[in-house]
Amino acid sequence: MQLESIQISLIQPEDSQELGELIKRVLEEMNAPKTGTAYADPYLFDLFSYYNHPKRDYYVIRYNGELLGGGGYGDLPGAPEEVCEIQKMYFDPKLRGKGIGKRLLLKLIEESKRAGYTKAYIETLPQMKSAIGLYEHLGFTYLDGPLGGTGHTSCPIHLILEI
Repeated sequence: MQLESIQISLIQPEDSQELGELIKRVLEEMNAPKTGTAYADPYLFDLFSYYNHPKRDYYVIRYNGELLGGGGYGDLPGAPEEVCEIQKMYFDPKLRGKGIGKRLLLKLIEESKRAGYTKAYIETLPQMKSAIGLYEHLGFTYLDGPLGGTGHTSCPIHLILEI
């Protein structure tokens, strides 16, 4: 895979279905619960509409035209206004281990700062070990419990970063 050929761009309406399918596949691969995770999100197959909002953005990752991943940030209901949530970072196995997750996460942090956020929050599952390692490497620290009301009650790991 030629890393310079990887394209990261804002989500478009035509990406929503394919992205929803990718997220479900990755969650199934990770044996994630089907409730209390992104798997059950009502807008999973219409992420373009959800992220079409002034305080949210979602980026898709393509290689040779194939959608292989994505991630976004957005407001966090029930949390202080300055806190955003890093959301739905999922990658096809072909994309993993190549530094693309770090590249995307740094972009999300930068863009969320531009949107006025000063803290970034993440929830995840224990089996997503490489993602957790990335979060720790970038300085995210553990919280004792969740922030806000994400609805992802099956995600027991909660991290935050001052941005």
